[in-house]
Amino acid sequence: MARMSGRGKDLEKHCEKLLSATGGFWHRNEPPVQAGYKLRGGIPDYVVILDGRPHYIECKAGAGASLRLGSLVAPLDGAAEPAGISSAQSAVMDGIERAGGACYVLARLTHKAGEVDALIPWATWRGWLASGLRSATPAMLAGAAVSLPVRG
Repeated sequence: MARMSGRGKDLEKHCEKLLSATGGFWHRNEPPVQAGYKLRGGIPDYVVILDGRPHYIECKAGAGASLRLGSLVAPLDGAAEPAGISSAQSAVMDGIERAGGACYVLARLTHKAGEVDALIPWATWRGWLASGLRSATPAMLAGAAVSLPVRG
């Protein structure tokens, strides 16, 4: 379970502005909450429908020299998963993309030189994880960023 930080709420507001600008229908997938804590799940935070295709977005915020990426599979020893995309989220985004949808991670990294916001395709993020990377630097995030399609 994780309590939503101010940094995460600000990123969600930023995401909603991006989604509104697309002209598509968007929706916030509210996670279940218990005693003020979000329960872990796999469904990305937002979905926007553009020209009949769903685009799912998971928001991840962090501070420091790099942003933790997460994991593709749960640890075999039952240990806690690293920060970032959970193995359950990885599985859901893989399934969405196999079914014809698109998935992204909207990342915000606050670091000593400023702040980077980057919309990263799931295929790129997944590739980083599959190659053994565990975190992304501001330059990596900025270099991999894309824009959402716009309706029409």
